[in-house]
Amino acid sequence: MRRIVRLIGSLASIASGAALCGCVVAHGPYNQPSRVKLHLESPTPRVYTVHVASKADFPVGADGRVVVDVPRLGLGHATNLFGPAKVSESSAYDIAAINLKEGARTVRKFSLNDLKKLPTDSDGYTFVKPE
Repeated sequence: MRRIVRLIGSLASIASGAALCGCVVAHGPYNQPSRVKLHLESPTPRVYTVHVASKADFPVGADGRVVVDVPRLGLGHATNLFGPAKVSESSAYDIAAINLKEGARTVRKFSLNDLKKLPTDSDGYTFVKPE
């Protein structure tokens, strides 16, 4: 009988501890405002614009090059379940805030991390295809 009482007490302690821990969301740092140089690989680059973080539109030049200013974006976050068990994680650098548009239609979206994975030319322009 005592073992059953101890077992029930232990289970009650574990259940109340789990209920009190729950989920924790920790905010990560903002990105640093930056300047991004893009080189659009298209036979008709002037039909495109680059829209950044719902703040500004940048027209693409006849040579396919455009320089855009990326402002501070939203916070990243990490979600932990019951303390150390990480459920999800994101960074401000993962926010797809750079949109390539043809007229009013968005044809591609990029995050700062997406652009880091693409090749660059000798002048530091990142090659982007409108596909």
